[in-house]
Amino acid sequence: MTNKITYSNFNRNVPFLQLSMNFNVDTIIPEDNKVRLVCNIVERMDLSSLLSTYPHKGRKPALDPVTFLKILLFCFSEGIFNTRKIEDFCKYDIRGRYLLGERKAPDHTTIYRFQDKITPYVNDLLTQFVEILIKDGHVDLKSLYIDGTKIESVANRYSFVWRKTVEKNQNKLKVKMIEELNLPQESSLSDVISRVRQEFYLISDICSKMKIQFVYGKGRRKSKEQQRYEYFQETKERFETYTKHLEIMGERNSYSKTDHDATFMRMKEDHMLNGQLKPAYNIQLASSGSFIVGVMGSQQPSDMQTLKPFLEQMLISYRGYNIANIVADAGYESTENYVYLNNKKLNSYIKPSNHEIKKKKKTKENIGLKENMMYIESEDVYICKASKRLIRIKDRVRQSKSGFKDTIKAYGCFDCRDCQYSSQCINSRKNLNPDRKIISYSPAFEKYRKESEANVESEVGIEHRLNRSIQAEGAFSKIKDGLGYVRFRHKSMKKIVADTIMVAMGINLNKLHIKILNGQNGVIEYKKTA
Repeated sequence: MTNKITYSNFNRNVPFLQLSMNFNVDTIIPEDNKVRLVCNIVERMDLSSLLSTYPHKGRKPALDPVTFLKILLFCFSEGIFNTRKIEDFCKYDIRGRYLLGERKAPDHTTIYRFQDKITPYVNDLLTQFVEILIKDGHVDLKSLYIDGTKIESVANRYSFVWRKTVEKNQNKLKVKMIEELNLPQESSLSDVISRVRQEFYLISDICSKMKIQFVYGKGRRKSKEQQRYEYFQETKERFETYTKHLEIMGERNSYSKTDHDATFMRMKEDHMLNGQLKPAYNIQLASSGSFIVGVMGSQQPSDMQTLKPFLEQMLISYRGYNIANIVADAGYESTENYVYLNNKKLNSYIKPSNHEIKKKKKTKENIGLKENMMYIESEDVYICKASKRLIRIKDRVRQSKSGFKDTIKAYGCFDCRDCQYSSQCINSRKNLNPDRKIISYSPAFEKYRKESEANVESEVGIEHRLNRSIQAEGAFSKIKDGLGYVRFRHKSMKKIVADTIMVAMGINLNKLHIKILNGQNGVIEYKKTA
């Protein structure tokens, strides 16, 4: 039996031509599609500062910046970050064709150049986006929910430079040069480096005048002048290398050779399971009404030192708006931050670090804590479990890295040896029978902590804590898990902050689109259920 199945001719080399037609994609895109929303948002922005960077004369750009911004904002909201994938989106996605209109799709190089060009303006774009949300009633900026996370840099994980190592090697070389050059023991580092340079230039002139031919390789004996020249050249270069490392590092304790702005930090994502430090940035986000309203990058591993500069940035960006409440977790608690919020007349809703632990039975029964001792205000002394007096001793002033000074009160008892409660009262690993008990605290810190704790435990404070956990922490969940942005793709602080702001604007676009589809109006504030 003969098989009479016929096959279609898939060969395109046919004598006739297929007629190519351009269809109006505007009729295909639904009215409530997100691509129409991004056009509406961008067209409401004032892009004059960005447009001013393009020359009025000469060759026209491959694509106008307004359309470019629409494409980038939409792609970032969809989790498309790679420039080649953005190029494919413009070529083959119907939504990309809608944004382009009749214009030609840009290539990946042009897209990267535009991303680099808008870096100085992205913070202003986010501010304008938020102001549009305020006008439409989605954000009020009355309460800011702040949180931070560490995101790994694109730098090599093993390109570290440590401050302690650099300073140790620099000091060893300094001591060595002092001995070899018979310099005074109290000579400063700059004096030693200056003397090494003089020796190098001196031997360099000698070699030049004597016309000494430098030799290299096996079986060739170097002259004493060449050996001395190379020795001081290497020493001078080592001093210069150490100086350069410390200049790049600034006040940090480390940096990466392949991304000088990245600092080595301990990450939650530990692929080696050994607490390995990785080059990363500390990203701070501020949320309001479930929208991201502020972004800042920091080189400090701790959130404590980021609150003040972040709020300074926010108050400048949203000058004229009534920012009243600052809600943050225990990582931001410090006397400096409390004083700053008080001076700016901002209500503090910072959760104290001991908020949960002080409720435990172990803490309540700890006789070594001053909270569990009796305080006699008239005599300014504490009475311990053994009825001994902890008298006021010399106060000290503690200064933070930013220069903030805080007075620390100290109380001590010097008759604790052979006390029956010493093992419970004094935590000492070195001395099993200590002879003294010292307690110290900051009066200003204790005062502001009580005020913040009262705010946190109020009905309004409980709702603020609930919103912070949903809005601030939820924003990072959307960035890392929702959009898959777990590692930066660029180097330097400016570029990674610009990238994060674009991601934040993409998340805001998604949130706004969902609210419009669901017919939701007003500022989103989550309430505690019964």
